[in-house]
Amino acid sequence: MDIIEADNFVQLGESIVKTDKDVVNDLGKAVVNVRPNHINGGYEDYTLDDIRWIVTQFQVSDQVEVLPFPGKGNINLHTYEIKVEGLSYLLQKVNSSVFAFPYRVMNGMCQSIQAQRESLKVSSVENWEPIELVPTKEGKDFLDLTDEHGWSVWRLMVKIPDSCSFKSLSELPDRDKQLELAEEIGKGLAIYSDLTSSIDASTFEGSLPGYRDTALYIAQFHSVLAGNRSMGDALALMPEDPVLKTSAGPHFVVSCPDEVYESRLNDPEVKRCIELIKSRERFAMQLWEAMRVGLIRNTLIHGDTKIENFLFDTKSLTVKSLVDLDTIMSFTWLADYGDMLRSMVNIAGEKESNPDDIQVDKEVFKSVTKGFLKTSNQVTLAEIELMFASIQIITLELGVRFLTDYIKGDTYFMLGEGDPEDLNKIRGIAQITLFERLVEFEDEAIEFIRSLV
Repeated sequence: MDIIEADNFVQLGESIVKTDKDVVNDLGKAVVNVRPNHINGGYEDYTLDDIRWIVTQFQVSDQVEVLPFPGKGNINLHTYEIKVEGLSYLLQKVNSSVFAFPYRVMNGMCQSIQAQRESLKVSSVENWEPIELVPTKEGKDFLDLTDEHGWSVWRLMVKIPDSCSFKSLSELPDRDKQLELAEEIGKGLAIYSDLTSSIDASTFEGSLPGYRDTALYIAQFHSVLAGNRSMGDALALMPEDPVLKTSAGPHFVVSCPDEVYESRLNDPEVKRCIELIKSRERFAMQLWEAMRVGLIRNTLIHGDTKIENFLFDTKSLTVKSLVDLDTIMSFTWLADYGDMLRSMVNIAGEKESNPDDIQVDKEVFKSVTKGFLKTSNQVTLAEIELMFASIQIITLELGVRFLTDYIKGDTYFMLGEGDPEDLNKIRGIAQITLFERLVEFEDEAIEFIRSLV
């Protein structure tokens, strides 16, 4: 692919992406001019020797051992555990198929790390360890092998010692231990949010344009309900921002055959959810509206506060870090809190097909919320009043996204081998049902929150 530079944009194939040249220069990328001929920006079939060469571009010795990393997840697929003279590191390539703006990923990561470290110098937080990036041999924050073939951005991180993580509270067999860990998770979010609250988020550009944009998701929902089959048909509902229009545009249109679309649209279970969503659209915009009028703060948030991104001390299980800093974005910390609780309080899980089994784990809610509120020093009364609403809003928002994708043909949450054809319908109904359960729990939850203030 030819790279065509025009002002502050680079065109890679058919997609247009900002280079953020000033930001990158401030961060300091290491551009490597001498490298093996076969390692270009589009190269993916890395051998152990390739990985060793990449590691040696950072400030470590050349005695490199490369190991697989089982916790790499589904996003940054090129993730390796590195051993160098007894020290452990993690090497990652930023997945440009998911993150079309790799420099923005690194900008957000670096700002988050720097803010945490600066705040720790004057705070009383103990045992908290931000991620540490290993500089390149040129003293830069990340290794940039990007060329005319594509993006190739690498980072080497010190592996935080004596730490562990969990995918679910159920990994702890004892209920008391589960609730203690839930409280630690709430504490961890409060620590992270406080430590990063000094960052000016007003001009920050996130790595995933459109992510957490409730108005965008609702517009896509209405476009799909209208049966729009081209971006031209959907133009009146699409955002004006050209980058956002390019990235989000395809999700405004129906792609499945007419008979499939009509069947999905008129499914009685789906129609019930559609009517509920329509009746709650104004409520869904509450966080954005509160931030717009200055009622709550606009800060840089983590963006992906699932339980497995928290690290805990292996002996005491006290929280010690929040990792995976790829989705740093400008919004309210309430979105982090809401999304975290949305996933943690759902007893049945996100793929439960029997709505009767979907219930709210009230004890987990109370433990996480207690941990957060007894730890946070920056939270405001206006934000506290919106805490429970934030869980409902993020739950409703995800239900909108799943159902929109199901109706239009499963083009965003794509189905894997062996997945049922109605998986996104199941997921969407599960979120809408959880939202309804949260509404039932609302009075008790708000009374509990206020009792902690």
